Amino acid sequence: MGILHRLFGGRFHQPPPSEPPLSDAAIMRELHPFRAELKAFTQRLLVRMPDKERARLVRRVMRCYGLGEEPAVALTDGVIDQEKGQPLEHLALLAVDWKGHDGFEYLAPHLVTASGIGEPFVYRTDPATTLEEVIGNFDLWLIGHGKRYLHVNTGGDEYVGCIVDGDDVDNMIAMARKAGIKAALKAF
Repeated sequence: MGILHRLFGGRFHQPPPSEPPLSDAAIMRELHPFRAELKAFTQRLLVRMPDKERARLVRRVMRCYGLGEEPAVALTDGVIDQEKGQPLEHLALLAVDWKGHDGFEYLAPHLVTASGIGEPFVYRTDPATTLEEVIGNFDLWLIGHGKRYLHVNTGGDEYVGCIVDGDDVDNMIAMARKAGIKAALKAF
């Protein structure tokens, strides 16, 4: 530094910062603005799970979000992971490929049972219908049980959604919006 100091006449001083230094918490709030809302939405989505399992999955979602994932991606990655995600007996979030009729046929009954509906859902295979139509028919079946199928937009080509109480749909959509997630009754 001595030679540069002499060469440039001692003009190597930084001006003091114009803003006061931020705390770690303030920096985290700037980097992850939906942290509290995402946690609340995830807890609400997983409300039927046992407390220990729900807490584990919420931690996974928050860890994914803390690593820089978008809220919807953090939610799906944290909850739907094949090895460490939700168990089938407590299925709360369903994700099937846009051509995944067989995946829907396998997972939908588990989702129905985990949501507290006693009547089994019977899936009828019809190669002429799209998966979006199948999920629409599933939603119509759920209406008869006081529930609805809420779609979550992940930005991918899969259908992701959950079963919510019919009178709680607007509240869940509002919570998702506050958490930075697009949710609706129609598929994206």
